[in-house]
Amino acid sequence: METFAVKFRAGSLDLDAIVTAYDHHRQFKVEMITDEPEPIILDRSIKGEWQVIDRGTRNFSDMDFEQLENAITAQLDEIYLVKNMLVLTDFSDAALNAARYAAALTQQLKTANLILYHSYESITVPAITFAPVSPGAAESPELSLEKIRGLKDDLGNLIAEATKIEVRTDERPLVTAVNTLTRHQHIGLVAAGITGKSNMEKILIGSNTLLLAKNCSAPLLVIPPAATYKPVRKVVFACDLKQVSASTPVHAIKSFVHALGAKLLILNVDRGEKHTDPDTIKEITDLHQIWDNEQPEHHYTDHEDIAEGIMDFADQQHAELVITVPKAYGFFESIFHRSMTNKLAYHTHLPLLLFKEDQ
Repeated sequence: METFAVKFRAGSLDLDAIVTAYDHHRQFKVEMITDEPEPIILDRSIKGEWQVIDRGTRNFSDMDFEQLENAITAQLDEIYLVKNMLVLTDFSDAALNAARYAAALTQQLKTANLILYHSYESITVPAITFAPVSPGAAESPELSLEKIRGLKDDLGNLIAEATKIEVRTDERPLVTAVNTLTRHQHIGLVAAGITGKSNMEKILIGSNTLLLAKNCSAPLLVIPPAATYKPVRKVVFACDLKQVSASTPVHAIKSFVHALGAKLLILNVDRGEKHTDPDTIKEITDLHQIWDNEQPEHHYTDHEDIAEGIMDFADQQHAELVITVPKAYGFFESIFHRSMTNKLAYHTHLPLLLFKEDQ
């Protein structure tokens, strides 16, 4: 669920509306005033076709509804196309590398605003975890601001010419700060690095990354220490055959891939399911109905180690990015599991983009 404001024209009037989006931005409640008794309800299909489900009490014409629908689409495009990016930092080498990757990515995405954020909250975190929050004692606000301004200067030659960089530092808890900034600044992408002990066979992705993956309201781009930016030409979307239609943020993923101008490879992590099973056949049909207009390549893997299978495939295909949707029932939990295999350590050049499943 997400709420935002839009402006649109109805007849001779310029109106403001409060829009609440549900079901991966497929259904919308539109109110002219908060808690309106009979709001407008709109539906948008996976193919982008609009339908008025409930006209509410407003005497809007079909053209007025079209103006409203266009205004909602424009607002969503601002988010989907990553006009605003949030980059988390703790000033470590891994975070610096992630920030440089994200800055270079603004050129491909044509990002308008990049916001650098550091929390100097006093908190102790394990040394082996991802750490946008500095471990140990809190830094002073003055030192934090000095460091983040230095980072801004460092990124100046990497960002797109039209991209503006803002800096933010405060003492809010990480997830609270990220979600508040996401809501207020219409953030389309949160970028963060991974830190760890020198031995990459240890925990690759720590508890704070998992916390963000479960709670970050925007797509989360996890950038490994060894990742160097290359234009993203191939994207692997790793998915399973469970709740394909209900659980996939289709519009968000499609818009992001379009913004990159990348080739889409869909990798179904089979895990031994039989494709002759009626439920599986239905899910395969849904998968094709959703994605076939993008002309993707469809691939399957039944690797017993999910994370290793995904990364092996992406590496073989020379992909530059992997997209997943960590689901509530834990299908992709192994990607973050502490017992991740040594094999995956050798694929740390591949960034991982996590799209949140709608709640």
